[in-house]
Amino acid sequence: MALERERIPAVVVLMLILIGSIVIYLLLVPPPVAYKLLGINNSNVSAPSIPVGEYYQNLNTYIGGNSQPVNTSYLLGTFGVNYPIVNSTIFNSSQVSVSSSIFGSSSYDISLNLSQSSAYFIEVVVESVSGTPKLSFSLNGNSFFSTLPSSNEIINEEIPAGKTGKNVIAITDNLNGFALSQSFKLAKIEIIREQGKNNANNVPIKVLTFSGVGDYSVVYTPIGYGNLNVSVNNQVISSIRIGNDSQLTVNIPSIIISKAIRASNLSSSSIVLPLLFNVDFQPALNVSYEIANAYLNYTIPYIAANSPTFYYSVNATNANYLLTLYVSSIVRKGNVYLYFTPSGANLTIAANTLSDGENVLLIPSNFIGVTETNGNYSGTIKLSTNGLIIPSYVSIKSVKD
Repeated sequence: MALERERIPAVVVLMLILIGSIVIYLLLVPPPVAYKLLGINNSNVSAPSIPVGEYYQNLNTYIGGNSQPVNTSYLLGTFGVNYPIVNSTIFNSSQVSVSSSIFGSSSYDISLNLSQSSAYFIEVVVESVSGTPKLSFSLNGNSFFSTLPSSNEIINEEIPAGKTGKNVIAITDNLNGFALSQSFKLAKIEIIREQGKNNANNVPIKVLTFSGVGDYSVVYTPIGYGNLNVSVNNQVISSIRIGNDSQLTVNIPSIIISKAIRASNLSSSSIVLPLLFNVDFQPALNVSYEIANAYLNYTIPYIAANSPTFYYSVNATNANYLLTLYVSSIVRKGNVYLYFTPSGANLTIAANTLSDGENVLLIPSNFIGVTETNGNYSGTIKLSTNGLIIPSYVSIKSVKD
């Protein structure tokens, strides 16, 4: 008699195969992925790989926050800017005689390199005159001045704009009237260059910003008279004609800010961006100004509170440790609190002792480590503050006996 076997429905077999596949997959994938697949919200983050020994960590973030806008300023200073005219003699000669006769005129030629960015003048001192000669000046064969000179006369004339490079200036004696010959003697000949000497002022300022957001302005008091341009990163933001000892506030356009962000070459994920601004005070020709109490102002908007936590791993020792918190900028003063795990210890850097640069703390070993693992102490430190601080890095190292 044949035995009847109980039949297992195909759908049950399929479900068993599916469950088995899921179990095998979960055993093979990393735990955080498996937690997400199973709907488990695991917020624990594995410590990054940190070299054994001393510890160093860049902090590309901020500590604290602010519930309302905060102003911070970067000093440009008080200084003078001017663009005076400077005269210089580029050619001189003395005791030059020029004559003419019925056979023709004669000239004294001067060959010079001229620049179109400068103004030039010719000055001669007439010592004596024979007859009634006609003195003329020409540039590259083109006459630009003539006169009947007299003894002890000083003649000063501006030279027209010439071509860039080699030019010829001629002093000519042209026969005047029916005389057989005429002449004049020059005691001195000078070619004078009148050139502006630009004493502008350029101040590079590195502003620590929060993702570039906020309002930026240049504040200054101009004392003087004449055209003055104020530029930021080669773009003019202010142009005045008269300084009236009143403080001016000029906003920096957003296009300059966006270009500065792109030029920073930092990751877009960076919260704190150091933006470089070159603030240039450029006077016009023959203008002088005193720039008083100039600064770049940065208005920081609302910033959500931030308390970064970082992992460390250092050589285990019974000695003390030195912890260095390097602060790039204190936007708003406040106490800085350090909470250590797994020790559970707390430390405070008081607001009145916190400073820009290195802030060094002597830390007992029992703050740093509880259980030694492979010769190392590992843990986390959480930083918080009731102010707004921009750090640069944190380092930890043991104090050698």
